[in-house]
Amino acid sequence: MAKNDNAHALRIAESLRTYAGESCADEFAELHPLSKSADIDKKFMWAQDVCRFLEEYFDEETIVKIRKDCRCNDGSSIAKKLLKYWNTADNTEQFIDLFNRKETFASLEYITENKVRFSYPECYCACVKRVPGQLTKTWCYCTVGNAEAIFRAVFGESVTVTLIESIKSGAERCVLEVEW
Repeated sequence: MAKNDNAHALRIAESLRTYAGESCADEFAELHPLSKSADIDKKFMWAQDVCRFLEEYFDEETIVKIRKDCRCNDGSSIAKKLLKYWNTADNTEQFIDLFNRKETFASLEYITENKVRFSYPECYCACVKRVPGQLTKTWCYCTVGNAEAIFRAVFGESVTVTLIESIKSGAERCVLEVEW
């Protein structure tokens, strides 16, 4: 049996265990193993398999829940930056201006006083960013979980994040709508 020790594979199996049960997680792990030593092409093909598997067995709401739990980190370093700008701003527009003047890894766009668009100019996913192919949005729902963690640290628990578009699904940038 192939090794299944890649961090991405372990996270998806754990998330499947949470939302679909032990047997589903075990079935997935057996059918779609991914080792630590997998090269970028193998990782990309595995990501395609993940999308197909999830889309075959689950509705979009469940897919989003499963993928949100697969985020690579807690976003705390980005949250600290955002919190610094938020705490020095008088309103949302000033917060956005401060952030956009200082940061280049992402940008913010104003929608309303409690809704913004958060966008990345490039794909930051370590698993798939170096392969030029496209994936469905299913793969990119992990960034919703990451953004929720980031923005909850800034605005509190009542944050809703929606993936609008992603680079890996054919867009020019990754865009998330954040409402609090």
